[in-house]
Amino acid sequence: MAKIRKDVKHEVEVIIYEGGEIPEIWFWNCYFHLTSPPPEGKGLTLSEGEIKALQKAVVERYLIIIQRDLTFEYINKRFYRGIARATTNIRRLRKFLEKTGLYSEYEGILRRKIKRWFKRFKDTAEANGKKLTDLFSEEEIKEFKEEVKKL
Repeated sequence: MAKIRKDVKHEVEVIIYEGGEIPEIWFWNCYFHLTSPPPEGKGLTLSEGEIKALQKAVVERYLIIIQRDLTFEYINKRFYRGIARATTNIRRLRKFLEKTGLYSEYEGILRRKIKRWFKRFKDTAEANGKKLTDLFSEEEIKEFKEEVKKL
């Protein structure tokens, strides 16, 4: 595996843990911070491996956000966004994977992971006396399932 410099590792962590709701924006912020000449940036020339590490951080951040919105215990929390937002983020994630050429590397893996999270959500909801249709519209559920199939 290629060596990833300390500055790049730091930016990977920024994307994962502070990457907000649209992590690819953070990717570009980090990229320009790393590559812009001083004093605006670090003036680095990034290797292919370093760029890929930043891109994979975006994927990881999206997964954190999607899992949050597929966690039943978070429904009454201020940060919870629901299945419609999970659907939006799955769509954004897929487009990011396609745009960066990472789609084939993750194909099927993310779909299975998200399906497990959704099943756990559904099972927990039912254990708490709720059906999915008590929480979301049939259209939201259908759109979510269609978007997951595309991963």
